[in-house]
Amino acid sequence: MSVAFQMPLRAVAAGSLLLLAASPLALAADPAPAASAPTALVEDVSDGVDGVQPMDYLAAGRTVALKAGQTLTLSYLESCVNETITGGSVTVGARESAVEGGSIDRHTLPCDGGKLLLASNEAGKAGVTVFRSAPIALPGMKAPLPKPDLTLFKTHPVLILSAPGPVTIDRLDVQGIALTTVNVPGTTLDTAKKGSGLEPGGLYKVSAGQKSFIVKIDEKAAGGGGPALGRLIRF
Repeated sequence: MSVAFQMPLRAVAAGSLLLLAASPLALAADPAPAASAPTALVEDVSDGVDGVQPMDYLAAGRTVALKAGQTLTLSYLESCVNETITGGSVTVGARESAVEGGSIDRHTLPCDGGKLLLASNEAGKAGVTVFRSAPIALPGMKAPLPKPDLTLFKTHPVLILSAPGPVTIDRLDVQGIALTTVNVPGTTLDTAKKGSGLEPGGLYKVSAGQKSFIVKIDEKAAGGGGPALGRLIRF
C-alpha cells in the first residue's frame, strides 16, 4: 500500500515545486496598472493652489486642497457637469467631485462628452497624427461631407496646442469661403478674446501641424466666452 501512494505524493510534490518556481515569474509577467484616464478639465483655479493650472486634465481619484476662499472650477468630460468649488478638500470623480469642508456650485453644460473624453486620452501623446480619409464621390456627384469628430456649442473655440504655431480653419459646407489662419503665440488661445467666431451650423476642418479635426458648430451655438467645455479643440 505504501508503494501505491508514493507516485501521487511525488506528483503532488513536483506540482508544488513547479507552482513555487512559477510564482515569481507569474508575478513578474503581470502588466503594470495603466495610468488613470483623465475625467475632468480645470477651467480656472485660484493663485496659490498647488499642482493645478487652468486647462490641466485630472484623473479620477486626484485630490486638491483648497484654503478658505480659494476656488477651483472643473468641467467633467463625460457627464458635462461644471463645478465651482470654494474651500475644502476636493476629490475628482468619474462624473462629478466629492467635496469635504467646502461648498460647491454644480450645473450641466452642453458638450460633446464622449468625444471630448476620447480626445483627452490622446492629448499629450508624442507623434500622434490624425489622418482623415476623404469621402468618395461617384462620377458627376459631389463628395459627401465628412462626419464631425467634435461638436462645439459656442461659436468661439478655445484652441489648445502642444507648441505655438498657426491653426488653419477651412469651411467645408459652403463653397468659396477663404481659408482662415489663426496664429497662436502661446499654447492656448481663446478666440472669444481675440478673433472672429464661427458660424452656427457650419462644418469646418481645423488643423494644426499634422493633426486635424472635423468640427461641427451646433445650430443653436451662441457667441462669447465662458467655460472651455463645449468649445474646446485640443491638438
